Amino acid sequence: MPEKTYRIALDEENEIFVYYETTSGVVTAFVVKLLSVIDGKEVEILRYDSGHGIPHIDVLDVDGKTKHKIWLSHLDNAKAFTQAKKDIEQNYIIYKERYLQWKEEKKIK
Repeated sequence: MPEKTYRIALDEENEIFVYYETTSGVVTAFVVKLLSVIDGKEVEILRYDSGHGIPHIDVLDVDGKTKHKIWLSHLDNAKAFTQAKKDIEQNYIIYKERYLQWKEEKKIK
């Protein structure tokens, strides 16, 4: 089962972490994460993965816990893997702004 890991730089503070496994050229497992540097530390904001046997999205809160889980049962691993990279590349600014808003709201409470 070949495995591959790499990172895609989006800008100076944001990148996509990519991990996947294949069997006979078919994606059997994957993780695609949006990582951002906030207050000098790298944090995970959003994660697509194939855990639990079904592709899904974990939207993470400022404590690193899953705030929302979105099941992608209509997609196979290969399609979800492709969607994950494309979605994060196109929307990472929105995801980071939402995370920063949650962080600010937590400070106020």
